[in-house]
Amino acid sequence: MKYDVVVIGAGITGLSSAYHLKKKDSSLKILVVDKFKTFSQGNTAKSAAAFRDFFTLRENQVMAQTAINFYKHLQNDMDVDLGMKFTGYLFLFDHEKARDFISKYPHSRFVDEDLSEIFNLNIDKDTREVMGIDSIKSAVIDENAGIIEPDLLSKWYYDRLLEMGVNFMFNTFVKKLVLAPDTSLNYPGEPFNWQKSEIKYAETDKGILESDFYVLCTDVWTTALLNPVGIDSHLRPKKRQIFQITSPGIQKLIGKNIFNDSGVFPFTIFPTGVYMRPYPQANSFWTSLADELNRDFSFTENPEPEPDFYTYNIKPILDNYFPASEDSRITASWAGYYSYNTIDFMPYIFNEINLIVVSGSTGGGIMKGDSIGRIVAARYDHKNTTTLYGGKKINNTYTGRYRSTKIEDMVL
Repeated sequence: MKYDVVVIGAGITGLSSAYHLKKKDSSLKILVVDKFKTFSQGNTAKSAAAFRDFFTLRENQVMAQTAINFYKHLQNDMDVDLGMKFTGYLFLFDHEKARDFISKYPHSRFVDEDLSEIFNLNIDKDTREVMGIDSIKSAVIDENAGIIEPDLLSKWYYDRLLEMGVNFMFNTFVKKLVLAPDTSLNYPGEPFNWQKSEIKYAETDKGILESDFYVLCTDVWTTALLNPVGIDSHLRPKKRQIFQITSPGIQKLIGKNIFNDSGVFPFTIFPTGVYMRPYPQANSFWTSLADELNRDFSFTENPEPEPDFYTYNIKPILDNYFPASEDSRITASWAGYYSYNTIDFMPYIFNEINLIVVSGSTGGGIMKGDSIGRIVAARYDHKNTTTLYGGKKINNTYTGRYRSTKIEDMVL
């Protein structure tokens, strides 16, 4: 069968893109193809599975806010269990400047409550000098933030797509995209630069997939598909690791209502960038750190977590700031990748010939997933703007190239 659209990648952005394409035009014959045995088994499954609207760039704020509102609509109004809990994001700072910028974030407030019963607010002098860290001096809570279960969210899209008649091919590895001229001269070396060309088919380990149009939602695997046809993916991979930890102190705290009524401890970010994501199902926290320096851009198909990274980079921070982590132990760990847009940390969603490329989500694929799918559907229809959930609009002229002198500061 020849399809109208083939979506390559069945993670959250691929599922959302297929859903909004089909919703806009029910006549489209759409195929979603993925190399894993089912949907959302790549970096979607390896993420910290959290959401927030605390961003410095307006576009990131709007994409996150409207997607969060859509997920909230599904859970609260449509009775769809997404495991969505508004735990809040608690940002702990080692300076007093937090009050200066929270006015930009409508769902955030300065924390006036006493935190000394939970966190060590005063780091001793020797530790400050040796580690280069400082005491906690202020805190901000983003209340429109929390945790979500990506498998439940992905399943909602998947089930709707099946109901709408979208086809799926799993366990199917796309080896390459084949570029060919619209009108072939059957001459060796085609296509030539003066010929009008497009992606004619995708070659897979199961055979040829023909389509009029392609959407690439392949995360850090995008570059390998685009390099041979000379299209820049505008991303680089960065390894990210998550460690699940528990302790008697953590087990006592995990169910506390701190700044929220969700019954779960907030997602917490320490001054150095180490964060803790509550995982109440196992009385644990997931902890990680977005390390930049000394973390190269190499890529392996199945990355492994590094226990020493936790021991020497994360644990010393928790030990000093968070007394409940004393005697903590690792109960699980895994590793994946951020697809980094290294210019401004905005998602890249751009058109090239008969192709839309979705890349560079920089760790925000889940929290902006529904908005990204709507943008793909609008770009497919050659619209200049996208109407996001709730009626907010975003400009589609951002094409994945250098857009301004501004960059996103709130990358975790």
